[in-house]
Amino acid sequence: MGDAVTGSVWRKRMQDLSRNVGKPHAPLFAPLALAAAAQVEAIPVAQMVRDATRLRKNVTEMRRILGLDAAVVCVPSAMELEAVGAQVSSDWPPRVVGGPAAAFGEIDVDALALHPRVHASLEATRQIAAADTSEPVIVAALTGPATLLHQLRAADVSIGSDTGYEYVGRLLATLTRLFAEAGAHVLQLHESVSIHEDDVDEWKGALGTAANVARFHRVPPLLVLSADCVPPAWPAQTVACPTLGQAGTTSRAHGRAWGIDPDAWPTLGGETAGERYVTTTADLPADLAVAALKRAADRARNRQQP
Repeated sequence: MGDAVTGSVWRKRMQDLSRNVGKPHAPLFAPLALAAAAQVEAIPVAQMVRDATRLRKNVTEMRRILGLDAAVVCVPSAMELEAVGAQVSSDWPPRVVGGPAAAFGEIDVDALALHPRVHASLEATRQIAAADTSEPVIVAALTGPATLLHQLRAADVSIGSDTGYEYVGRLLATLTRLFAEAGAHVLQLHESVSIHEDDVDEWKGALGTAANVARFHRVPPLLVLSADCVPPAWPAQTVACPTLGQAGTTSRAHGRAWGIDPDAWPTLGGETAGERYVTTTADLPADLAVAALKRAADRARNRQQP
């Protein structure tokens, strides 16, 4: 479906999505398959995401195998809080097991950009933006503010909603700026926890802090909530990306989030599809067979394998 559309056209369409303009079109298919890309070189995911060259090579090769028009350079996997000093587990995806030692004050932008995982993702973004002649849409998928705050509290960090959402909002805004300046074209914010009704305003404020930075750079800020989350009214600060079972939005340009079981994927819509972008609710399993993933991707686009 994306074969006849050039990379530059897809990039322009994503800029249009950021401004809620442009004509409907067949959706850009951008499943999160970063962990599975480590199979290309048969290396641990944790090693790949700390090496910019390997990350770029494996992500690019996975994109080629699946015939995608998008390259994903990071996924929700504790990178954000690890980069500001939180302790994380050694498994994949990592879990936050200890909070940052420093107080929740100003964010050291230089230190954040030089953190091994952030630096690798940013450098991979720059390399793809500068050297991939097919001009893929570069996607940065980050953890949403409610989930970041939940991760801190689960690690026994005592922090109130006002302070917490203000801090994670600034953290996400800083990361958004870094990725946009490196050449990313799409920002995805993923929530895996429901938002408490008393925190909706603070949550929207944190989303808005990051989303405003994204829109300034003409990058659409997509909001993805896991299937078991019950969203409040989808905030206008972001581009709604509901699952098939969640109530969506029809008045604004929006996306769609499929599950992480490729066998359950439906078929992508055509030129009159309601959604302009299709991703997944989370990164696909690291051990998902690449051949099976390719079959699922081809089936979703009504392509026949040779």
